[in-house]
Amino acid sequence: MTGKEYEILEFLSLRKGTTLTKEMFFNRLYGGKSEPEPKILDVFVCKLRKKLALATGGSHYFETVWGRGYVLRDPTIRSGTNAQVSTGKGRCTALN
Repeated sequence: MTGKEYEILEFLSLRKGTTLTKEMFFNRLYGGKSEPEPKILDVFVCKLRKKLALATGGSHYFETVWGRGYVLRDPTIRSGTNAQVSTGKGRCTALN
């Protein structure tokens, strides 16, 4: 896990159940300094989702709140009978 991924996970964990906007993440991660491209957060979250799913046997912790940001919830396990959760699955191909 990279330093930024850890910071994202920590921030979500401290505010579990609360939707965090991209602006909130950028303020936390970059402290208002020159911020990178807005899509970089999506990439970090995608990679983090994949790593956590691998480490937890397929559990998904993040939900995307469309147009708002991300929220950390209790894990859901993907199977044919479980309700579908918006986890962003399939958007990121790199796992560095």
